[in-house]
Amino acid sequence: MNNIEIKLNKSIDIIRKDTGINNTMDAMEQISAILLLQYFYNVILADSNKEKYIVKFRNLFHNVDCFNKNKNDTDFSKFKNVLEILFINEEDYYLKNKIESFLNNISFKIRSAKILDILLSNMEDIVFNEQLADAYDSLLVKMINESSSAGAFYSPKVLISAIVKVVKPSIEQSLYDPALGTGRFIIEAKKNFAKYTSDNIQKLMRVYGQDISPFACLVGSLNLLLNGIDIENILLGDSLLDDNDVKYDIILSAVPFGSKMSDLEKDKYNRIGYTSYSLETMFLKLSMKKLKINGKSALIVPDGLLFNCSNQFLNLKRELLTDFNLHSILSLPAGILYPYMGIKLSVLFFDNGKIGNDIWFYELSKDKPLNKQNQIIEQDFVEFIELFPKRVKSLNSCLIKKQDILNKKDLNLKFVLPNKIDKKSSFKISDEISLLKEKKEEFDILVSEFTNLIKENKKLNFGDKITLGELFTIKSGKPLKSDKIKKEGKYPVYGGNGIRGYCDEYTHKGENIIVGRVGAYCGNIHFTREPIWITTNSFSINVNSSIKVHLAYLAHILRSLDLNSKARGTGQPAISYSKIKDIEISLPSFEQQKELSSWFDEIQVQNINLLNSIELQTNKLNYLSKYSIVTNCIQNNS
Repeated sequence: MNNIEIKLNKSIDIIRKDTGINNTMDAMEQISAILLLQYFYNVILADSNKEKYIVKFRNLFHNVDCFNKNKNDTDFSKFKNVLEILFINEEDYYLKNKIESFLNNISFKIRSAKILDILLSNMEDIVFNEQLADAYDSLLVKMINESSSAGAFYSPKVLISAIVKVVKPSIEQSLYDPALGTGRFIIEAKKNFAKYTSDNIQKLMRVYGQDISPFACLVGSLNLLLNGIDIENILLGDSLLDDNDVKYDIILSAVPFGSKMSDLEKDKYNRIGYTSYSLETMFLKLSMKKLKINGKSALIVPDGLLFNCSNQFLNLKRELLTDFNLHSILSLPAGILYPYMGIKLSVLFFDNGKIGNDIWFYELSKDKPLNKQNQIIEQDFVEFIELFPKRVKSLNSCLIKKQDILNKKDLNLKFVLPNKIDKKSSFKISDEISLLKEKKEEFDILVSEFTNLIKENKKLNFGDKITLGELFTIKSGKPLKSDKIKKEGKYPVYGGNGIRGYCDEYTHKGENIIVGRVGAYCGNIHFTREPIWITTNSFSINVNSSIKVHLAYLAHILRSLDLNSKARGTGQPAISYSKIKDIEISLPSFEQQKELSSWFDEIQVQNINLLNSIELQTNKLNYLSKYSIVTNCIQNNS
């Protein structure tokens, strides 16, 4: 770890002591905003025409009312006078407005003037060079490892590097990333232009990027600047709403995925031609729309997009196969986005040029599952990079005829390597079907018994309606440093998305309901009777003592309310007490609550067992089916 990296980590430690900073992502956000201002301060120092404005960087903040009493008005726009000092010439006007638009959407969370002063003093002598760029990148990786919600902005560096190496963008080509994140695609593309001087790269590179998240725009823009890349064409906003006719030579992106959006958002997208409301589908359509003739694109997408067979997406897949040259698909191992997401990913490579007859499919595999100890590394991509231009068959690759895909109704782009089909499978259909029937019969009995219980309860009256705010209050968890969280320990640690790990101390004991407060799965409900540690990314529930409620039953009620739909924010979704406290429910008697809760628990267990059994049988049946089809295809073609 070099001196600059040590200094940045020290800055994180300093700011984490402030009461307004809840996690590493908050700290990263505040430090990035200050570094962005400091970057332009250093640029001004290098300009001899502005020497009369030179003052110590931290002194620029002395006359700013950072800590006014109205905490609802606490974004970085309060540093507008700092921007006025830094950008005094007319030619700086556009850049000043851009930086101000970024900072206006970033909350100023520091509550202590003393901590701010210590922080600025620690950062004052930072030198803006390649070492700082590397140190900042390391800080981003640390943020990802410590904050699950930060994963929305980051893809593994070695994966991005491999994609850029095979796409081979040239310096005269325009490069666009509609979901900028940390700007890694653009930064890796610059490394392809090593033969040019830094000044020439700055002048010749035509890069464009956009992100709907203010946080992503902030860290992405700063990351680009630290790597010597101009941010003139980096925008804060929704790229899906970009209805201009501008097209690009190269489009590289790790597309966002999911489908949760309001009716207003759906209507907005529908007006400009989007008929599917999954983000991955819309970003694929956007990339196809924005690609120049003979342009090249590579998109990191969730595997669900490959076998999605909704009517809207079937049309888009057909267009991709017939109007564009989808020439290669890279299948990535599960866990590549560890630690914040276990979803399976692939990379689609397509051109807007002459259409080929087949798709080269490469499956990147690891001997051991990916996890914190066994992460994807540069060496894993060596064969893929070597074979990509050759499009040859190997143990890990094959060629798929496009016409075979087009002949299928579902246009499935999820492939299996022929050599991975086990011809000596001992798969026994009769045994598996018998097991499945047995599990189903067990579940049917449970459902029947539960139905009888519900019928009995219908004879009883539920109580008057009551709001959740009348029923309970909430209490935030306590901060816990990441080095205190272990794989094994005495007590579970609950974060925004459930158990994060374990530690040797606890904050709560007895029965507790934990509600995820921050993250993609905020609003998730957990019930426990054991001692636990609840972090600041969750809150616990304190039931009003005058209302008799069985806590385990209340947990079931909260799960059924889909609290995640009440979340706000895109980059870092969060749920607040104010959004749920007015929800009304009715409670049966306390004894009925206990009885119902017990049945709910049993049904959940049986349901999970049944679903696991169905998944197991489905996978085996699919495996046998593919084996039979591929075997006959190979025999017929031999």
